Amino acid sequence: MRRLHAGALRLRVGLAVALMSALAAAGCGSSGPTMGRVSGTVTYQGKPIEKGTVTFISTDGERPNATGDINGGSYTLQTTEPGDGAVVGDYKVVISDIDPNLANTALPGAPVKKTKSALPKKYLNADTSELTFKVESGSQTKDFELQ
Repeated sequence: MRRLHAGALRLRVGLAVALMSALAAAGCGSSGPTMGRVSGTVTYQGKPIEKGTVTFISTDGERPNATGDINGGSYTLQTTEPGDGAVVGDYKVVISDIDPNLANTALPGAPVKKTKSALPKKYLNADTSELTFKVESGSQTKDFELQ
């Protein structure tokens, strides 16, 4: 009879510890940085850019950069996971109309097809693009109309 009592006590203690651990884990939130989801469109001379990238470059060097592939004129930023956005703060913006998938070749080490950008060179450099954006928490839209 004594063995049954000790076994039941261990079972109850084990269940209590498991329950408290589950409750503690449920109460813990993400300790990561505050993010803002950013999406929009990119046009050049009034026409959507079909393929390319939009890159948000951190102005303070403390935050990571965020990038979004342009597909049919639309983009959605990501920092670490698709669609997670960018860390809240100020950014300079770089836009390229070169398809990011061109570097993927069927054979490893095969030469990459070189493509010339139709955009003015200033948009390819954070210091000359004159494009900026302040990411805030929540969802926001930022359209870029390039000339």
